[in-house]
Amino acid sequence: MDMADIEPLLATLPRLLKAGGRFVFTIQHPCFNANAIRMTVEEGEPGGELIYAIKLLDYLNVPPGTGAGMPGEPNPHYYFHRPLAELLGICFRAGWVMDGIEEPAFPAGAAPVGALSWRAFSGIPPVLAVRLRPRS
Repeated sequence: MDMADIEPLLATLPRLLKAGGRFVFTIQHPCFNANAIRMTVEEGEPGGELIYAIKLLDYLNVPPGTGAGMPGEPNPHYYFHRPLAELLGICFRAGWVMDGIEEPAFPAGAAPVGALSWRAFSGIPPVLAVRLRPRS
């Protein structure tokens, strides 16, 4: 997500792995965590529970853009959004086979750091983890 061109990395990695090795990467989940989403919170019925949701502005055509990194990071940095089909397609064309995928989210009831913290969105995974192995 922070690299403009990932093809050279994915093409080179199989030669760097030990026999039987795997490559694991984690990124911001491209479906739910990109420059084209907005976190929202609204009140249900008057006096009802708070409803946390993601507003998706675009998914297939999100240009590179800058955004905040870690809390306290002094400067924004670039993000290079890739829809799942594009991201995994690059991996498959480079000769990788996906043999594991996880979409971790914060557990329900995790103490929110702020109203629009990922900790408040227990049903939406902010991260995608993928395990790849070279095609035999």
